[in-house]
Amino acid sequence: MTRATLVPLLLVSVALLSSGCTSAPRAVEASSGWSPIARSVESRTIEAVTIEPTAGGARPRRVLVIGAIHGNEPEGLPAVQPLIAALAAARADGSLAASVRVIRDLNPDGTAAASRTNARGIDLNRNFPASNFSPATDRGAVPLSEPESRTLARELDTFRPDLVIVFHSIRSGPFVNFDGPASDLAEAFVAAAQQSDPRWRVQPSMGYPTPGSLGTFVGIDRGLPILTVEFRRGHDAEAARRAGVDGVMGAINTLAIDRRRG
Repeated sequence: MTRATLVPLLLVSVALLSSGCTSAPRAVEASSGWSPIARSVESRTIEAVTIEPTAGGARPRRVLVIGAIHGNEPEGLPAVQPLIAALAAARADGSLAASVRVIRDLNPDGTAAASRTNARGIDLNRNFPASNFSPATDRGAVPLSEPESRTLARELDTFRPDLVIVFHSIRSGPFVNFDGPASDLAEAFVAAAQQSDPRWRVQPSMGYPTPGSLGTFVGIDRGLPILTVEFRRGHDAEAARRAGVDGVMGAINTLAIDRRRG
């Protein structure tokens, strides 16, 4: 069997597996506005919220934001709730230029354990059915073997974003890496973030292989823009909050402008 035929079969298989694991989650006490969308390996809640623009007319651009995917990279999490507030304020004054869905934390088990991987030791950002996926102990035997990565794959298919933004951190940050047609959006994020922190920069390449990564799956294979936002490891929470909110809003506004120009 060729790789070209294997990947679709894998996707069908994991879709069937995932159809029962995330339906009708147990009742949880979600914070205001957040809704449970799935459970992690250790049954922690994965939450999401969508903020829609008030203006009618054509379908608005859609942006999917993931607050964390590696549990030992929580530096972007302080920006998540302030981002919701900023999006709500923009909606209230009519300036919100896109429909924005935010997944608070895709890897709550990893965050609780300060671990890069999920509770089964799988790096979720190496578990997507990207063209460069290869089996490994920390990547899984097959793509989407984990409930958390299956949840995000389902969100990609149902929400159908025009832009994906995912928060990470790295010692050499802060910078924005991108895949797909996203160079102008990366520049917009950085320009907005630099208003409060001039250290932000665009870094087109991570400089190392990323088999099975979300960036490859979304940006290279699907041809959609994706921004990998790398906060500096140990980033001051207030600085991260300002840069995260300003950067996301800057990217959203540029996405809307690009659509009008197109």
